[in-house]
Amino acid sequence: MDIKMQAQDFIEKWGHEDGKKVKIVFFGQPGAGKSSLINELVGEKIAATSSMTDTTRQAQMIEYNEVIFVDLPGYDTSEFPANKYFTQFNPLQYDLFLCVFSGKLQQADINFFKTLKRLNRQCIFVRNKVDGLYAANKTVEEIKTEITDDVCRQLTNQVKVFFTSCRKNLPATKRGIPELQEEIILCLEPTLGDKFLRNAKAYTKSILAQKKQEAAKAINKAMIMAAGNGLNPLFGVDVGIDAKIMDIMYKRIRKMFEISEEEINTDGGKNKLVKILARGLKKDTIVKGLETLMTKEMKKKTAKYIPIIGQVTAMSLGAGTMYYLGMEYLDACYAYAQKRLEEEIKMRA
Repeated sequence: MDIKMQAQDFIEKWGHEDGKKVKIVFFGQPGAGKSSLINELVGEKIAATSSMTDTTRQAQMIEYNEVIFVDLPGYDTSEFPANKYFTQFNPLQYDLFLCVFSGKLQQADINFFKTLKRLNRQCIFVRNKVDGLYAANKTVEEIKTEITDDVCRQLTNQVKVFFTSCRKNLPATKRGIPELQEEIILCLEPTLGDKFLRNAKAYTKSILAQKKQEAAKAINKAMIMAAGNGLNPLFGVDVGIDAKIMDIMYKRIRKMFEISEEEINTDGGKNKLVKILARGLKKDTIVKGLETLMTKEMKKKTAKYIPIIGQVTAMSLGAGTMYYLGMEYLDACYAYAQKRLEEEIKMRA
């Protein structure tokens, strides 16, 4: 296989990445707000919500990019007794479990958790609809403490309970969504946690900063590919393949920060940051950017940007150019997302 075919093959594999998706289970009683919570985690309405009683009779799969959210039917019911449940639904195939409740924790959910614990599976407890908490002569914090103590007593196990609300008129920091996102990332193995992070809605600067670190990995991968492509002596082919690599890289960075093409085009190029973002939308502007930097004059300028990754040292000009343009694009996307987040926070303050 010649270098062009190798590069094309690499691009194809990178475009699809590895096929393993993060699988996160939501279980709990009907009406607890599981679908609304899923929508809040990613910032989009991907799960149907209804005021009607949920009568789930099979595992509901909601796929969102690299993440699959699963709503399992009730455990140990007349239709799905405990002795057949694990055989029928094979819950051990999933990576993480969230028990969502909005009232009293039910015995069936307690029993399911205890079975998961015996099998060394991670489970997060989420008390949803926290905006409805009220008791005479008690603060919300006192009520939360009582709920947590009651859950630990019923489980005969010390657990942390996350309190959330899906009411959009409240600031995200008061709805508990960012804290839950952080816990999900921590509970998943690193590669799966990274995938969840890439697809989670950024409600805080902390999550946004983590997304920036994750996006930098895409640039490093693109740089390594460009270094391999630099072995090809045909300049026209080099630029063509590098442009394809950059197109994938730019799309991933924009997706990481939830920046759509429509959002960029709506601005009309008035904003300096948006002008930089717009460069990554069309192939001709990507190629032009590459050709401009891939010159002798830029060789010294880009050299300082080339890091060493493991045993691979990106020595080609193409790799340096890729890294330089990638970091410039990442910085612009990050700055744009920061500004947008600050505006969102002010609106809900």
